[in-house]
Amino acid sequence: MNSQEFRVVPHRDAFRFAFDSLTMQGVPDSDAKTTAEGLVDADLCGVDTHGIQRIPNYCQRLQLGLITAKPRIRVDNITPVCAHIDGDDGLGFVVATKAVEVATERAKDFGFAISGIKRSTHFGMARFYIQQAVDSGFAAIVMTNASPSLPPWGSKRPIFGTSPIAIGFPNPSGENHFLLDMAPSVAARGKIRKAMRAGERIPEGWALDAEGRHTTDPSEAVKGVVLPIGGPKGSGIAMALDIFSGLITGAGFAGAVGDQLKVFDRPQNVGHFIFILDPDVFIGPDEYKARFSEWEQSVVNAPPAEGVKRVYLPGQIETENKNERLIEGIPYLEKDVETLNEFADKCGISPLTC
Repeated sequence: MNSQEFRVVPHRDAFRFAFDSLTMQGVPDSDAKTTAEGLVDADLCGVDTHGIQRIPNYCQRLQLGLITAKPRIRVDNITPVCAHIDGDDGLGFVVATKAVEVATERAKDFGFAISGIKRSTHFGMARFYIQQAVDSGFAAIVMTNASPSLPPWGSKRPIFGTSPIAIGFPNPSGENHFLLDMAPSVAARGKIRKAMRAGERIPEGWALDAEGRHTTDPSEAVKGVVLPIGGPKGSGIAMALDIFSGLITGAGFAGAVGDQLKVFDRPQNVGHFIFILDPDVFIGPDEYKARFSEWEQSVVNAPPAEGVKRVYLPGQIETENKNERLIEGIPYLEKDVETLNEFADKCGISPLTC
């Protein structure tokens, strides 16, 4: 790592920066804490496209009233296991965390529960929410939709988002939980913007420009569309996520979710869909523990292919990144630290320390 291109920031200072920035905009301490934890967790895991570099945009939208600083989140009980949640345009971290809590409490009684959410905003890294579930001993599937950036297969028009789906299963050992977090796109738009800030090219196959041509220029890619994984398969997954998260919840769908970086005349109306399951509901806790251990060992002990050092469970690399960065600090692009510190100076809060 080139020390002239990166600066290492202690995770506690990154949290303090995010927390202070949000409370300066009138966000209550508890909600600022939840959001700051989610942002810093992304940076710790190495998913820095969803970390504290998003703070200036969140604060801008809070100032404009496009994010509600003190949302009145409403929970409507549709059935004993289904809750419909109106996020009142609150910070997505706060709304989605509430939705996980609601579904988890119901799953304790019924074995599973679902939360469908409308009128939310960008909620950061989806892993943050399945982690909440597995920490409570539950399995989870978390989906969200997003502003249009990905076309139906064969088109150049963005209709669907790089909407992630995250799936988590608790490991009874307490380590190496199954934490899959993936988008239906080859790469997140945040990675393209990061390449643009760093003055780097992007790989072939990540995006098309505005004319529908393949490009490795990130400045042209942000004007066009990102491409789905697996061609029509990834496109189909993006469509399904938009139906689950947007169409059936009452949130924006089919291109109607507002782009947080471009649309400043209305709230985003992001939708989420959260499914919580007691993982041992069918076989009991002892058998689940034994079977998960057997399954885990069959995966991690599978012989590696040529050129591969080891086989990982989904989310294991991010967990190891987190454990390392909790001790050594979080590396940020120097340009990003400078931008965030300029923002801190304008807000009258302490800058990031390196």
